[in-house]
Parts: sequence; C-alpha cells; structure tokens
Amino acid sequence: MKRVVIGLCCFILIIGTVVLFKQPAKEESSVSFMDEIPDQLVLNPTDFDQLKGFESDRIKESLPALKKSCAVLEKRYDQWQKFCKKLNQADFKTDEQLRFFIKKEMRPFEIKDQKSGLFTGYYEPEIEGSLVKTEQYHTPVYALPKDIVRIDLGKFNPKYKGEILFGKQQGKEIVPYLTRREIETQKEMFPAEIIAWIKEPADLFILQIQGSGVLKLPDGKLIGIGYAGNNGHAFTGIGSVMAKKGLLKHGVYTMAEIKKWLIDNPQQAQSLMHENLRYIFFKKLDRPGAVGSLGVPLTKGRSLAVDPAYIPLGSFLWLQTTDPDGNPLNRLMTAQDTGSAIKGAIRGDFFWGRGDEALKEAGRMKSTGTYFLLLPKD
Repeated sequence: MKRVVIGLCCFILIIGTVVLFKQPAKEESSVSFMDEIPDQLVLNPTDFDQLKGFESDRIKESLPALKKSCAVLEKRYDQWQKFCKKLNQADFKTDEQLRFFIKKEMRPFEIKDQKSGLFTGYYEPEIEGSLVKTEQYHTPVYALPKDIVRIDLGKFNPKYKGEILFGKQQGKEIVPYLTRREIETQKEMFPAEIIAWIKEPADLFILQIQGSGVLKLPDGKLIGIGYAGNNGHAFTGIGSVMAKKGLLKHGVYTMAEIKKWLIDNPQQAQSLMHENLRYIFFKKLDRPGAVGSLGVPLTKGRSLAVDPAYIPLGSFLWLQTTDPDGNPLNRLMTAQDTGSAIKGAIRGDFFWGRGDEALKEAGRMKSTGTYFLLLPKD
C-alpha cells in the first residue's frame, strides 16, 4: 500500500482524499529484477560472515517459503531462473547443505545510509463464523462492493505503475468511498455480497487489520478468506487512539489487550473503531491459509511483509532483529506481503502464524533491526 508523490494534479483533486493501494507487479519475464529496486536504495556487497547468526539458523525451515517465492520470481525475472531451478532440483537433507548452497549461489548486500528500522508482527486470525445469519452470528463479512470503482493510475502514466485508487462514481466525478462509520450505520442495504457472518464486531475489526484469516464454521469446517480491496480511506491505528484516551493501562497495549477491551466494552468500542475510516473487503480463498501480496501462502516465521517501493516482493532477506522478549531473531526470510503501515527502506512485519498463540507474539512485537538483501550471483 503505497503512494504517488507528484503529478496527476487534476485527477487527484477530483478524487480528493482517496488513498492509494499498491498491488504486486504483473508477471513480466522481460523486466529486470534490479529495475524494481529504486535508485535511492544503494546496496553495498558484503560477506556472509557479517550476517549475525547465519551459521546457527535452522535454515532448512525456510525452504518451503523460498520455493514459493521462487515460483513467482523465475516467471517474472530472467535473473532468478537459473538459481530457482537449482534450488528446486536439489535435495537438501540438512541445514548445512542448504546453508552451503545459499553461500555458494547468492551474495548478501547491506542497505547503505540506513542501518536499522522497525519490525512489528502480524498473524492470521481464526474466528468462529457461519454462512447464515443467526442470533449468535450477526456481524457481516463483506465482499468487494458492486459500486466501488478501482482506478489503475499506471494506465494514465507508466511511472505510476501499480498505484491503485478506490472510490465511487457520483455523476461524472469519482469521489471518496463510504467511511467505516457510513458502511456500518447506513440504513439502506449495502451493495456487497455477504460471504459470512461472525459473532463480534471486534473480531471483524482485527481481521481487517490483519488482512486475512480463517473462519471456523459450526460443523468444524475451515474457510480461508483474504483481502479483496479497501474503501480508499486512510488507516488509523486504534491502539494509539485508545492510549490517548487513557483506555489502556499506562498506555501499554498489545493486540490481545485491544481485542479483549473491545469485546468487553461494545458500546464504546463502536465509536472507537469508527475513528479508523478504512474498511477492508474480503474474498473466499480456495483453501485455508493466509495469502500475501506476492500471491502465495505465507509461511509461519519465514514470511515478511515489506515496502515494495524499496524491496521487490519475493526477495530473499537475512533478518536481524529481536523477538518480543528481546531474544535474537536472526533468520532467512522472504518478502511475500505488504501492509499499509509498512513503509520505508528497512521496515518489516513478521508473520507469526495462525490463532491466539500467534496473536500473543505478533501483538507484542516492536523491535529495532535490519535486513540484508540476498541476490543470485549470476
């Protein structure tokens, strides 16, 4: 989810406050991988002995995530084809074998002029839901509305490739779409399919923050739902709003604490949630499991959300940060997702997996760290 810096002045005046959403690039094997890295991101070659913890990482655990990224990279970029073919054909039985392969076939690069950044965590919620409305299940999960307009700015100017706007047609103009409050309080029937019903508005709110999740139906069946689009308004973090109002103890909050408070205080919760104007719409997935912006299922502990304005999706990264308890978190990761709050050359969101246990870790993570970009030597 990114930005347009300048230009298209008249067009921006028409759409007003509609916020931009950046989609992953289309598959184009003629595009150079290095062309996806902006000029202002200067990379300095370094050695693997400069990567803290590289020799002790259980690196084989990253292999499923690496192969998922390779499935996209080798189609988009010629520079990755040879490396990914070797990775897929090799039979790595130990950590040492994969580690030797990575050191032989890749080279690490540090990001010049920025030594550290912020690393947070996210997870995949598992929520009780129903395909029919009942007294117990009464909060709708909406698909993308029929009246929402999606505008691809890249079709107007190639330099805005990947920049997407969401709005609504009003006469001959495109205006901002309905806010969260307007969507949830309007009396008319909302022009969108309801793909499921859940119990708590707070669960839907958290689901929208995370971007995807799993619905557990009364019969035990699991249904995956993923991001389909948004209403085009800016995101406001509810934690900071609650902290300013003194609603959370000492201003210290985690996602788990926020969720509990919202459920315990439903009347106040609604007005607080409405301060976040952004609203996320969903779609059913072919199978349960979070799917990132790269278009592949995320891997617990090995998938990272990044800012694609700086780091191309699919990139292999060596992460150096700490976990929520302050312990070293140094491991091989791959960039498979994005996020509206994930902005900057060194900025990441660590995927902790599914369910309440993952929530406990994701909600507490706020660590300083860095990463190195690993590129095929060829």
